[in-house]
Amino acid sequence: MGRIVYLSIAGAADPRLNGGYGYYKGKAVQESIYQQAPVPSVTVRSTQWFDFIPATMGMVNKGPVALAPTMLMAPALREEVADVVADAATAPRQARHEIRAVRGPEADTIANFARRILMVGGDLGGQRPAVVREAPYLGRGIANGGLIPQDAFITATRFEDWLR
Repeated sequence: MGRIVYLSIAGAADPRLNGGYGYYKGKAVQESIYQQAPVPSVTVRSTQWFDFIPATMGMVNKGPVALAPTMLMAPALREEVADVVADAATAPRQARHEIRAVRGPEADTIANFARRILMVGGDLGGQRPAVVREAPYLGRGIANGGLIPQDAFITATRFEDWLR
């Protein structure tokens, strides 16, 4: 086997962000295991994908109101993230254990992205709430952009292009 390439979540390995989230803690453990493995590995840390927004917002709709987590994010097109993963699998190895990060070109809150979906006639998980509000129930780190990697490959597709 030449190397292990796997997908993780940008910011999930940060204890300031994953404290209350089992899935993120699991991703942190996964990263640790692969980075200590005898086989070379490449971790691809991705921000959320555009599809994540309506799916997540569909879970926080309560009648005419959606209460989104305060979450600064830079979502990406999943197909472009897949291209980064494929490149990690085929490109010449740079180090025994590499970490690559990928993010979308635009940062904003999930609530603002959701509002833009609604403005073009889209829905949020099959629902069209009249009001989208936000509350910092996922913590300050996520609210302040902890899920956006600073040194990352930035994908090309903008959110407005995905909406079309």
